[in-house]
Amino acid sequence: MNPPIAVNDCRVIALPYHDDARGSVTILERTTEIPFDVRRAFLITNVPTGATRGQHANMRASQLIVCASGALTVRIEDGTSARSIPMSSLAGAVLVPPTLWMELRDFAPGTVAVVMADTDYRAASRVHDRDEWLRAREMYRVA
Repeated sequence: MNPPIAVNDCRVIALPYHDDARGSVTILERTTEIPFDVRRAFLITNVPTGATRGQHANMRASQLIVCASGALTVRIEDGTSARSIPMSSLAGAVLVPPTLWMELRDFAPGTVAVVMADTDYRAASRVHDRDEWLRAREMYRVA
C-alpha cells in the first residue's frame, strides 16, 4: 500500500526565463517544467478582492498552477497538515498532486493564474464538501 499523498508532495517548480531589450520569455516544457501531458488548461482572472477559488479536491487529477501576472496564495491540505505557498508573477509553478484539498486565495488585483491538468474535466472526480473529502482520503489510505 502506498502512503497517502501529503502536502509535502506538492512542489514548487522553477520556471526558466530569458530577458533582453525586447522583454522576457518564460519557458514551460513537458520534459522539464511540466511533469505530465497536459489534457486541460484554464485561466483564472478577474477574481474579486477577498474571494477564494478552488475550495475542492481533485481526486484523480494533478494540476500545475502558474501565476502569469499579479500574486496569489495556494493553500493545500491533506487532512492532517496544511501548507500555504505564495506565488507572484512567473516566479515558479506549484505542482498539486491528486487527493489534496486546494484553495487559491489572496489574489492581488489583476492577477492571472494559468492551471494545467493531466486529465480532462470530470465533475465526478472533484469533491467540494470537506467532510466527504476527508472520508474519501481515508478510503484512499486504506485501499
